[in-house]
Amino acid sequence: MGLGVSIRVDGAPNETVATAASVEVVERLGQPTSYRLMYNLDISDNDFPLLNTGDLGPGSEISILVPTNDSTHCLVKGPVYGQEINFAQGGSGSTLVILGADSSIKLDREDKAVAWADLTDSSAVSAILSQAGLIADVETTQAGHFELKHTLIQRESDLAFVKRLARRNGNLFWVTTDEFGVDTAHFKRPPLDGEPSCDLIINLRDPPSNVLSLQVCWDLERPSKSDAAELDLNNKEEISGSTEKSPLTALGGTAFDEIVDGPRTIHLAAPVDDQGDLKARSEAATIEGSFFLRASGTTTFSSLKTVLRSHTLVNLRGAGSRHSGVWFCSSVRHSIGETEHVMDFDLIRNGWTN
Repeated sequence: MGLGVSIRVDGAPNETVATAASVEVVERLGQPTSYRLMYNLDISDNDFPLLNTGDLGPGSEISILVPTNDSTHCLVKGPVYGQEINFAQGGSGSTLVILGADSSIKLDREDKAVAWADLTDSSAVSAILSQAGLIADVETTQAGHFELKHTLIQRESDLAFVKRLARRNGNLFWVTTDEFGVDTAHFKRPPLDGEPSCDLIINLRDPPSNVLSLQVCWDLERPSKSDAAELDLNNKEEISGSTEKSPLTALGGTAFDEIVDGPRTIHLAAPVDDQGDLKARSEAATIEGSFFLRASGTTTFSSLKTVLRSHTLVNLRGAGSRHSGVWFCSSVRHSIGETEHVMDFDLIRNGWTN
């Protein structure tokens, strides 16, 4: 594979797997990171040897690593789950595409019936991730589930359950892998505080632009506040969980609730008997609604000089005073060939600069 990209099988370099003609990796909020490896199929002894190799078959674990000047990024590590084969008459032009995803898809292989009692959502998630052999980066949640009130019931796969709890708490769930192959599972709200990982630049000469194109759009018809109240059936007292605005830092300085001409209110009716649970769901609704601003564009590794990753902050420059500044990267499609590494990206923002 060109550009110094390393493709490994079960953690080790592999000459056969390294012959990929192209690589595609897609990182996106709310989904496992997926990959596609395309190979040219050659005929040998009236057969296609690449179709028979176990290195690209069931049970193989593929890692895709990209070196930079100061580090190595593991774009994805996970099992092969499928193949797409295109046979051309005569053999020439036949291709094999390997399909796979990160290790979180292993959590989606068995539906379970579990009653989680006397714990929080984050405690249940930590237990699941520990059982799966993943390092857990879990943000503590407010909701409590007590046996004398309502236990937390799981009637789906671990992955579906964790994603359900993530959305309920305004969190994201994703898996990253370091250059040594160690997986970390993250369960937390969008990390909007901190330093941007890189500068995305358009329409500037100094420093030179590194973005080929950029589109920006916004939509204000989204909830900016949440009205939530329930009755605790144990003591007949009202539980209040209303939220006036998103609790997250406003990227750009002026938050969504300050931009809209009057509140956009969503009413939550959730069967809960815990104030922390209702408050978490209320905040989650405002967090999801607050990301009203979106941008999409294209850059390359040769111009950016680094690897753009989802779930990170980036600094956009050259998009005007209102839209320049810090954004949250929500997806990246890495398309890697022999001569270039193209990155199509999506950004989201919950505010702008007035």
